[in-house]
Amino acid sequence: MQISFDLGTMKLNNESKSGQYVSNQLTDVVRRLKEQSTMANKEDDSKMMEKIQAKIKSGKKLTSREESYLKQHNQELYMQYLRIRRMAEALEHQLENANSKEEVNDIIFHAVNGISDKDPYKAAIVAALDEVIKDFKKSDGYTNLPSSNEEIEEGRKARANKGKEHTEDDEIGFFEEVENQEDDFDAMAWSPLQDVIDAMPTFDMQS
Repeated sequence: MQISFDLGTMKLNNESKSGQYVSNQLTDVVRRLKEQSTMANKEDDSKMMEKIQAKIKSGKKLTSREESYLKQHNQELYMQYLRIRRMAEALEHQLENANSKEEVNDIIFHAVNGISDKDPYKAAIVAALDEVIKDFKKSDGYTNLPSSNEEIEEGRKARANKGKEHTEDDEIGFFEEVENQEDDFDAMAWSPLQDVIDAMPTFDMQS
């Protein structure tokens, strides 16, 4: 019985050690998985931030997901991004309301030269404005604009002169019509007495 007891004790001890070993192995696997996941997340975060920064530097718009990520992880850069987009949208609005290609060039000149050299985000701002300019110059709105303000003025004068000539032609036509009517009028065939007679009522004479 003593021998059997000793063998049983040894068996229990071995099983206990085996269970502890398995538990330690599982704990180690879980720890390593967590570490790998954390490292992967850090790598993903790093890649995402690099992508966002590259897009801002190149003047590109961020997606909604990228904007949300930037707002959560870098509030200062997010605020600068919003400032850059507002400047780009303001330029876009001005270009859409320009009356000539000459005016477009003036708007672009003042917008770009209005950026301070001391602005740490000047390169990103210029890139964003350049994106707006390129898109606008590809549009039909830009293609259909007159080349210069002088061309606009010439067009206005031409339309005004055309309207004036039309009015003069109408006046000439009116006077010519009056003259033709006067030419058809025979003064010798008309008399006031005849008009009176024509206007008098007629009576049927019964016998």
